[in-house]
Amino acid sequence: MSMVDYLRNCKQLRIGEMLRVGAVKSRLADECGGISFTEFSYQTMQAFDWTMLLRKYNCRFQIGGSDQLGHLDIGAHYIKRTCGGTFAAGVCLPLVTDRAGNKLGKSIGEGQVWLNADLTSPFHFYQFLRQLHDDEAELMYKYYSLNQWEYVLAKIEEHRSNLGKWIVQDALAKELTKIVHGEKGLNIAQRCSRALFQGVYIRSMPDVKSFSRAELLDLFGNTIKVVRTDVKTMGDLADRTRSDNIKGSALMVQGAFKVNGEKTLNSEEPLVIESICLPEASDLTLICWGKRKFFLVQWI
Repeated sequence: MSMVDYLRNCKQLRIGEMLRVGAVKSRLADECGGISFTEFSYQTMQAFDWTMLLRKYNCRFQIGGSDQLGHLDIGAHYIKRTCGGTFAAGVCLPLVTDRAGNKLGKSIGEGQVWLNADLTSPFHFYQFLRQLHDDEAELMYKYYSLNQWEYVLAKIEEHRSNLGKWIVQDALAKELTKIVHGEKGLNIAQRCSRALFQGVYIRSMPDVKSFSRAELLDLFGNTIKVVRTDVKTMGDLADRTRSDNIKGSALMVQGAFKVNGEKTLNSEEPLVIESICLPEASDLTLICWGKRKFFLVQWI
Protein backbone atom coordinates (compact mmCIF):
# COMPACT_ATOMS: atom_id res chain seq x y z
CA MET A 1 0.00 0.00 0.00
CA SER A 2 1.35 3.42 -0.95
CA MET A 3 1.50 6.31 1.49
CA VAL A 4 -1.20 8.13 -0.48
CA ASP A 5 -3.51 5.11 -0.27
CA TYR A 6 -2.83 4.79 3.44
CA LEU A 7 -3.69 8.44 4.09
CA ARG A 8 -6.85 8.05 2.03
CA ASN A 9 -7.90 5.08 4.16
CA CYS A 10 -7.31 7.12 7.32
CA LYS A 11 -9.46 10.07 6.31
CA GLN A 12 -12.18 9.02 8.78
CA LEU A 13 -9.86 9.71 11.71
CA ARG A 14 -10.48 13.04 13.45
CA ILE A 15 -7.56 15.23 14.51
CA GLY A 16 -9.55 16.63 17.43
CA GLU A 17 -10.10 13.15 18.85
CA MET A 18 -6.46 12.23 18.32
CA LEU A 19 -5.31 15.34 20.19
CA ARG A 20 -7.45 14.40 23.19
CA VAL A 21 -5.61 11.10 23.74
CA GLY A 22 -3.95 11.31 27.15
CA ALA A 23 -0.48 10.33 25.94
CA VAL A 24 -0.62 12.97 23.20
CA LYS A 25 -1.87 15.71 25.52
CA SER A 26 0.88 15.07 28.05
CA ARG A 27 3.57 15.15 25.36
CA LEU A 28 2.22 18.37 23.84
CA ALA A 29 2.35 19.98 27.28
CA ASP A 30 5.99 18.96 27.67
CA GLU A 31 8.09 22.05 27.04
CA CYS A 32 11.21 19.95 26.49
CA GLY A 33 10.27 18.41 23.17
CA GLY A 34 6.59 17.85 22.54
CA ILE A 35 5.71 14.93 20.29
CA SER A 36 7.07 13.81 16.94
CA PHE A 37 4.87 13.16 13.91
CA THR A 38 5.90 9.50 14.08
CA GLU A 39 4.60 9.15 17.64
CA PHE A 40 1.45 11.13 16.89
CA SER A 41 0.58 9.06 13.82
CA TYR A 42 1.13 5.75 15.63
CA GLN A 43 -2.52 5.71 16.68
CA THR A 44 -3.57 5.79 13.01
CA MET A 45 -1.55 2.64 12.36
CA GLN A 46 -3.00 0.92 15.42
CA ALA A 47 -6.54 1.81 14.36
CA PHE A 48 -5.95 0.63 10.78
CA ASP A 49 -4.36 -2.61 12.02
CA TRP A 50 -7.38 -3.34 14.23
CA THR A 51 -9.68 -2.71 11.29
CA MET A 52 -7.77 -5.27 9.20
CA LEU A 53 -8.03 -7.80 12.05
CA LEU A 54 -11.78 -7.24 12.22
CA ARG A 55 -12.25 -7.69 8.48
CA LYS A 56 -10.12 -10.82 8.30
CA TYR A 57 -10.85 -12.47 11.66
CA ASN A 58 -13.91 -10.65 13.04
CA CYS A 59 -11.76 -9.29 15.88
CA ARG A 60 -14.13 -6.95 17.75
CA PHE A 61 -12.25 -6.67 21.04
CA GLN A 62 -8.68 -5.65 21.76
CA ILE A 63 -6.95 -5.99 25.13
CA GLY A 64 -4.32 -3.49 26.24
CA GLY A 65 -2.80 -1.76 29.21
CA SER A 66 -4.57 1.22 30.73
CA ASP A 67 -2.11 3.53 28.94
CA GLN A 68 -3.64 2.32 25.65
CA LEU A 69 -7.16 3.52 26.47
CA GLY A 70 -7.04 6.50 24.10
CA HIS A 71 -5.63 4.48 21.21
CA LEU A 72 -8.24 1.76 21.65
CA ASP A 73 -11.00 4.35 21.73
CA ILE A 74 -9.72 5.92 18.50
CA GLY A 75 -9.61 2.47 16.89
CA ALA A 76 -13.14 1.53 17.98
CA HIS A 77 -14.55 4.77 16.55
CA TYR A 78 -12.59 4.30 13.31
CA ILE A 79 -14.06 0.81 12.89
CA LYS A 80 -17.57 2.14 13.49
CA ARG A 81 -17.12 4.78 10.77
CA THR A 82 -15.46 2.56 8.18
CA CYS A 83 -17.24 -0.76 8.74
CA GLY A 84 -20.89 0.25 8.58
CA GLY A 85 -21.43 0.93 12.26
CA THR A 86 -19.83 -2.34 13.43
CA PHE A 87 -19.38 -2.49 17.19
CA ALA A 88 -15.85 -2.83 18.57
CA ALA A 89 -14.43 -2.15 22.02
CA GLY A 90 -11.18 -2.10 23.92
CA VAL A 91 -10.62 -3.90 27.22
CA CYS A 92 -8.06 -2.16 29.42
CA LEU A 93 -6.08 -3.80 32.21
CA PRO A 94 -4.06 -2.05 34.93
CA LEU A 95 -0.41 -1.52 34.08
CA VAL A 96 2.05 -3.67 35.98
CA THR A 97 4.50 -1.32 37.68
CA ASP A 98 7.27 -1.48 40.23
CA ARG A 99 7.11 0.28 43.61
CA ALA A 100 8.29 3.53 42.04
CA GLY A 101 5.45 3.45 39.54
CA ASN A 102 7.65 2.55 36.56
CA LYS A 103 6.01 0.40 33.92
CA LEU A 104 7.35 -3.15 33.66
CA GLY A 105 7.62 -3.71 29.94
CA LYS A 106 9.91 -4.25 26.99
CA SER A 107 11.30 -0.71 27.08
CA ILE A 108 12.63 -0.59 30.65
CA GLY A 109 16.15 -1.64 29.67
CA GLU A 110 18.36 -4.13 31.47
CA GLY A 111 15.73 -5.33 33.94
CA GLN A 112 13.15 -6.40 31.38
CA VAL A 113 11.68 -9.89 31.65
CA TRP A 114 10.50 -11.88 28.63
CA LEU A 115 8.36 -15.01 28.35
CA ASN A 116 10.67 -16.30 25.60
CA ALA A 117 13.30 -18.56 27.17
CA ASP A 118 15.85 -17.38 24.59
CA LEU A 119 15.56 -13.85 25.99
CA THR A 120 14.97 -14.60 29.69
CA SER A 121 16.05 -18.03 30.92
CA PRO A 122 13.77 -20.03 33.28
CA PHE A 123 16.26 -19.38 36.10
CA HIS A 124 16.28 -15.59 35.64
CA PHE A 125 12.49 -15.59 35.18
CA TYR A 126 12.08 -17.52 38.43
CA GLN A 127 14.52 -15.30 40.30
CA PHE A 128 12.89 -12.09 39.06
CA LEU A 129 9.62 -13.19 40.68
CA ARG A 130 11.35 -14.67 43.72
CA GLN A 131 13.06 -11.36 44.53
CA LEU A 132 10.06 -9.04 44.19
CA HIS A 133 9.27 -6.66 47.04
CA ASP A 134 6.33 -7.77 49.19
CA ASP A 135 3.95 -5.16 47.73
CA GLU A 136 4.83 -6.05 44.14
CA ALA A 137 4.63 -9.79 44.80
CA GLU A 138 1.17 -9.57 46.38
CA LEU A 139 -0.16 -7.53 43.46
CA MET A 140 1.28 -9.84 40.82
CA TYR A 141 0.00 -12.90 42.67
CA LYS A 142 -3.51 -11.43 42.55
CA TYR A 143 -3.12 -10.63 38.85
CA TYR A 144 -1.55 -13.82 37.56
CA SER A 145 -2.31 -16.77 39.82
CA LEU A 146 -4.76 -19.30 38.41
CA ASN A 147 -5.67 -20.58 41.87
CA GLN A 148 -9.06 -19.97 43.46
CA TRP A 149 -9.43 -16.42 44.77
CA GLU A 150 -9.94 -17.68 48.32
CA TYR A 151 -6.65 -19.59 48.10
CA VAL A 152 -4.81 -16.51 46.84
CA LEU A 153 -6.12 -14.35 49.68
CA ALA A 154 -5.25 -17.03 52.24
CA LYS A 155 -1.72 -17.29 50.88
CA ILE A 156 -1.29 -13.50 51.10
CA GLU A 157 -2.57 -13.53 54.68
CA GLU A 158 -0.11 -16.31 55.53
CA HIS A 159 2.65 -14.23 53.94
CA ARG A 160 1.80 -11.13 55.97
CA SER A 161 1.86 -13.18 59.16
CA ASN A 162 5.33 -14.52 58.34
CA LEU A 163 7.20 -11.60 56.80
CA GLY A 164 10.71 -12.51 55.79
CA LYS A 165 9.83 -16.03 54.66
CA TRP A 166 8.98 -14.93 51.09
CA ILE A 167 5.82 -17.05 51.01
CA VAL A 168 4.01 -15.16 48.25
CA GLN A 169 7.18 -14.70 46.21
CA ASP A 170 7.86 -18.42 46.39
CA ALA A 171 4.30 -19.35 45.39
CA LEU A 172 4.28 -16.81 42.54
CA ALA A 173 7.66 -17.88 41.17
CA LYS A 174 6.76 -21.57 41.22
CA GLU A 175 3.35 -21.16 39.62
CA LEU A 176 4.31 -18.74 36.84
CA THR A 177 7.59 -20.47 35.97
CA LYS A 178 5.71 -23.76 35.59
CA ILE A 179 3.05 -22.10 33.41
CA VAL A 180 5.59 -20.37 31.16
CA HIS A 181 8.45 -22.90 31.06
CA GLY A 182 6.82 -26.16 32.13
CA GLU A 183 7.70 -28.61 34.88
CA LYS A 184 11.20 -29.14 33.50
CA GLY A 185 11.99 -25.42 33.42
CA LEU A 186 10.75 -25.00 37.00
CA ASN A 187 12.80 -27.95 38.25
CA ILE A 188 16.00 -26.64 36.67
CA ALA A 189 15.38 -23.11 37.98
CA GLN A 190 14.81 -24.43 41.50
CA ARG A 191 17.86 -26.69 41.42
CA CYS A 192 20.06 -23.85 40.27
CA SER A 193 18.56 -21.44 42.81
CA ARG A 194 19.18 -23.85 45.69
CA ALA A 195 22.77 -24.29 44.63
CA LEU A 196 23.58 -20.64 43.95
CA PHE A 197 22.00 -19.09 47.01
CA GLN A 198 23.20 -21.43 49.75
CA GLY A 199 26.55 -19.62 49.96
CA VAL A 200 28.68 -22.77 49.62
CA TYR A 201 31.60 -23.22 47.24
CA ILE A 202 29.81 -24.09 44.05
CA ARG A 203 32.02 -26.85 42.68
CA SER A 204 31.66 -28.91 45.86
CA MET A 205 27.91 -29.04 45.42
CA PRO A 206 26.61 -32.18 43.68
CA ASP A 207 23.53 -30.36 42.41
CA VAL A 208 25.55 -27.89 40.36
CA LYS A 209 28.21 -30.41 39.38
CA SER A 210 25.47 -32.47 37.76
CA PHE A 211 24.43 -29.65 35.42
CA SER A 212 25.43 -30.39 31.87
CA ARG A 213 26.77 -27.68 29.61
CA ALA A 214 23.42 -27.57 27.79
CA GLU A 215 21.52 -27.15 31.07
CA LEU A 216 23.81 -24.30 32.16
CA LEU A 217 23.29 -22.51 28.86
CA ASP A 218 19.53 -23.05 29.12
CA LEU A 219 19.53 -21.65 32.65
CA PHE A 220 21.41 -18.48 31.95
CA GLY A 221 20.35 -17.84 28.37
CA ASN A 222 22.87 -15.32 27.08
CA THR A 223 26.51 -15.64 28.12
CA ILE A 224 29.29 -13.08 28.39
CA LYS A 225 31.72 -14.17 25.69
CA VAL A 226 35.36 -13.49 26.53
CA VAL A 227 38.34 -14.20 24.29
CA ARG A 228 40.85 -16.25 26.27
CA THR A 229 43.82 -14.15 25.22
CA ASP A 230 42.13 -10.86 26.18
CA VAL A 231 42.32 -11.38 29.95
CA LYS A 232 45.47 -11.96 31.96
CA THR A 233 44.38 -11.31 35.56
CA MET A 234 41.33 -11.67 37.79
CA GLY A 235 40.98 -7.89 37.58
CA ASP A 236 40.69 -8.10 33.79
CA LEU A 237 37.92 -10.69 34.18
CA ALA A 238 36.12 -8.50 36.72
CA ASP A 239 36.24 -5.52 34.35
CA ARG A 240 34.86 -7.57 31.46
CA THR A 241 31.86 -8.79 33.46
CA ARG A 242 30.58 -5.38 34.59
CA SER A 243 27.55 -4.04 32.70
CA ASP A 244 28.05 -0.47 33.93
CA ASN A 245 30.94 2.01 33.77
CA ILE A 246 32.37 1.03 37.15
CA LYS A 247 35.73 -0.72 37.07
CA GLY A 248 35.21 -4.22 38.39
CA SER A 249 38.81 -4.48 39.54
CA ALA A 250 38.20 -1.56 41.92
CA LEU A 251 35.20 -3.32 43.51
CA MET A 252 36.99 -6.61 44.09
CA VAL A 253 38.63 -5.42 47.31
CA GLN A 254 35.15 -5.00 48.82
CA GLY A 255 34.44 -8.72 48.41
CA ALA A 256 31.75 -8.18 45.80
CA PHE A 257 33.28 -10.45 43.14
CA LYS A 258 33.00 -14.24 43.18
CA VAL A 259 34.30 -16.79 40.71
CA ASN A 260 32.52 -20.15 40.92
CA GLY A 261 31.32 -19.26 44.39
CA GLU A 262 34.64 -18.09 45.85
CA LYS A 263 35.42 -14.46 46.69
CA THR A 264 38.34 -13.09 44.73
CA LEU A 265 40.00 -10.00 46.20
CA ASN A 266 43.31 -9.66 44.37
CA SER A 267 42.91 -7.92 41.01
CA GLU A 268 46.52 -8.74 40.08
CA GLU A 269 46.12 -12.49 40.59
CA PRO A 270 47.15 -14.28 37.38
CA LEU A 271 44.23 -15.88 35.59
CA VAL A 272 44.48 -19.60 34.81
CA ILE A 273 41.34 -20.25 32.79
CA GLU A 274 41.49 -24.04 33.03
CA SER A 275 41.32 -23.84 36.84
CA ILE A 276 38.11 -21.80 36.95
CA CYS A 277 35.98 -23.64 34.39
CA LEU A 278 32.98 -25.58 35.69
CA PRO A 279 33.41 -29.37 36.00
CA GLU A 280 30.89 -30.34 33.32
CA ALA A 281 31.60 -27.39 31.02
CA SER A 282 35.23 -26.73 30.17
CA ASP A 283 34.46 -23.40 28.50
CA LEU A 284 32.13 -21.90 31.13
CA THR A 285 32.76 -20.00 34.38
CA LEU A 286 30.18 -18.70 36.84
CA ILE A 287 30.59 -15.09 37.96
CA CYS A 288 28.65 -13.40 40.76
CA TRP A 289 28.55 -9.70 41.64
CA GLY A 290 27.14 -9.01 45.08
CA LYS A 291 24.76 -11.61 46.43
CA ARG A 292 22.43 -12.36 43.54
CA LYS A 293 23.74 -11.09 40.18
CA PHE A 294 24.99 -14.21 38.44
CA PHE A 295 26.50 -14.33 34.97
CA LEU A 296 27.91 -17.11 32.86
CA VAL A 297 31.22 -16.42 31.10
CA GLN A 298 31.86 -18.42 27.95
CA TRP A 299 35.51 -18.66 26.92
CA ILE A 300 36.19 -18.46 23.20
